[in-house]
Amino acid sequence: MSRYKTLPDLLKLRASEHPNDTAHWILNTDGTWHPISNLEFYRKAMDLSWKLKELGVKKNQVAAIMATSSHDWELIHHAFLAIGGIVVGIDPNENPEQLNAIVKIANTKILAVDHIEYLGKFQDLSQFETIIVFNAAPLEDQPDKLKFLDTSKTATGELNNTPQSDILQPSDIATILFTSGTTGTPKGIAYRHDQIIAAIDAILQTYPELNHQPCHLACWLPLSNLFQRIVNLCALAGGAEVYFVEQPQKIIEYLPTINPHIFIAVPRFYEKLYQGFETKLNQQPQLISECLRYSLKKGESQTAIGMLFRTANRQIFKSFTALFGKNIRYMVSGSAAMPLWLLHRYQALGLLILEAYGLSENVVPIAANRPSEYRFGTVGKALPGNTIILAEDEELLVKGIGVFDGYLDDQHPEKSVNESKFLPTGDYAKIDTQGFISLTGRKSEVFKTSTGRKIAPVAIESVLQNNVAVEHAVVFGENRKFLVALITVGDSNIIKDQSITTYAQKVAINLTAAISGLPEYKRPVGIIFSFKTLSVAEQELTTNLKLRRKNIRHKYEKWINELYNSLEDPKSTVHSQPISASHDIVLLKL
Repeated sequence: MSRYKTLPDLLKLRASEHPNDTAHWILNTDGTWHPISNLEFYRKAMDLSWKLKELGVKKNQVAAIMATSSHDWELIHHAFLAIGGIVVGIDPNENPEQLNAIVKIANTKILAVDHIEYLGKFQDLSQFETIIVFNAAPLEDQPDKLKFLDTSKTATGELNNTPQSDILQPSDIATILFTSGTTGTPKGIAYRHDQIIAAIDAILQTYPELNHQPCHLACWLPLSNLFQRIVNLCALAGGAEVYFVEQPQKIIEYLPTINPHIFIAVPRFYEKLYQGFETKLNQQPQLISECLRYSLKKGESQTAIGMLFRTANRQIFKSFTALFGKNIRYMVSGSAAMPLWLLHRYQALGLLILEAYGLSENVVPIAANRPSEYRFGTVGKALPGNTIILAEDEELLVKGIGVFDGYLDDQHPEKSVNESKFLPTGDYAKIDTQGFISLTGRKSEVFKTSTGRKIAPVAIESVLQNNVAVEHAVVFGENRKFLVALITVGDSNIIKDQSITTYAQKVAINLTAAISGLPEYKRPVGIIFSFKTLSVAEQELTTNLKLRRKNIRHKYEKWINELYNSLEDPKSTVHSQPISASHDIVLLKL
């Protein structure tokens, strides 16, 4: 049971019991890291909260932070919490339409930004009572509601120097997060202090290394995302040290100096990193390359011999494994499924990646693999505080303190807990006798072919993605006789001296072998091979890198129809050779 009941309680407790321990590291302009102690961070946060109070910020007001992820973001976050504010994180890259919907749904009264030009993204600034710009020079003739704050000043004060006159309750709202899912419509979810603390407790029990010092973590994922903030709160509660990386594109450059003990990323990060490794492997002389691949293959074995090869591989491939520093114990991956082959390949290199699973509608992560018990291809076992069952149709249901109470403004009232207080996750799943959970498909994504076959595309896409060449796989076939799939490569540079059709044919041979174990009705008959990657900017992926299937289908509809027409025409050349549909699209039959 936690000794703190609210998030400001947690910060104060850490500062009082471990005042001189390092909480954070920030990067100086000369490239060195500067430590911030628990007490120093607490005093700065309290100093800022007093300034916020002087600016008129009140308890229970909704404050949106729209800024580059940084130590200052974290300071402002805790300062708002200390005064009883409700924090909303907004990605500076959010499109204006969703941005204004978020502000309206949350009834946002305070806006804090670190770049004044961000204000131009809002349709109506009059909706805010106060607009705060931190670490920027004041403007001449600025509006009254525009205020400037300097977070760099040294702060002093006693531990009980808090501006919160009203007692903050565990049942008070701490934050509102927004999820667009794959529909693009922002939906607001409010979470209480006690729910976030339950998430902290569950994560600390699942990953006890966070409680063991030293433990270094990198804060490089967006702080507008609640998950990164909760990771930072776990570090505060457990005593881990957080390194703030303000330029996430440089994370690989900084990791060897951060030396994280645990590293957290999305699957796409691990995939891109491995693609670079694979490219270098292919550049080796053939005999050396074959020997290295043999060592990797042996390292994938779950035997004592495999363990010996993994230990050796970590040294043999040190130029790659050292990218994560010298302290790495394991990595965590979330937000989307990792290709199974890639989990085995990283393990063969001596690097363990553990998959975790959660929903925006449950602030406590639902399940996770642990370093002491994991099973590749599953999302692990339920976290403490979650009760997991399967419905009659095998949809995964979850119950616990972290489950939300419904969307703000009664958005999508059908998405809520049932009479037994269980939340339908929308995911089909299987649970084995040891409690490991395997996700088998998204309920909203299941479709029927014209022959009446029910298709869960995720399982098929996972098989297609078990190929180093494939970035994304998207299966289509609703109301059609058979399935086809979009395969994206996204990097035409890997083709070198061969044509895109020749390269597509080579990959297709491997894909045909990969799907041979599937029932015939689940095997895609044809492939749209694209050398253009899917992206968030093009609205093909969510910010959590999940597929926006409707948008993808609409964008590739021309090629989908052309492929179906060709496959159904016995005279089409697609039955004997690939069709080059454009400079970066190839249609072919499997």
